Amino acid sequence: MPEIRNLTYGESFIYKGLINVKELYALIDKWFKDHGYEKNELWNFEEVYEDGKQITLKIEPYRKISDYAKITIRMTVHLRKLQEVVVEKKDLKLKLMKGDARFVFDTFIVTDYEGHWETKPFYFFVKTIAEKFLYKSYIDRYEEVLLRDKEMIKRELKSFLNMQRF
Repeated sequence: MPEIRNLTYGESFIYKGLINVKELYALIDKWFKDHGYEKNELWNFEEVYEDGKQITLKIEPYRKISDYAKITIRMTVHLRKLQEVVVEKKDLKLKLMKGDARFVFDTFIVTDYEGHWETKPFYFFVKTIAEKFLYKSYIDRYEEVLLRDKEMIKRELKSFLNMQRF
């Protein structure tokens, strides 16, 4: 069974205003692809209510750092009260959505994700010793990389959403 080390849990930010949902999805996919993460979409669904649409997207992109460990950013996007709006921008009519958005980030490092070191008690003991003494600096370095990547995607999303305001 893999060991999961949580670094951040439930870190979020909220946005209210105009959202181009299609471009938002494209931005998220492109950012993770450009930074070497493999896409893992857990769920993506849309519901229609009287006060507007609601879209929920939960992705868990990961990047393998070795055969032993991988880093993961779990991102949940809640788009609520979405209503279609037509905006005129330089004589062009754009169809955008107006509503509320909430982005939630969880980051963690998964070690022994294939479960090779859990087959026998001796292997488990060796794994524990190796993690404590040999791989500690290696894992700590990737903790910094993971936290930096999370901050980068948050900044990218915030700047994209702030551009939509104007």
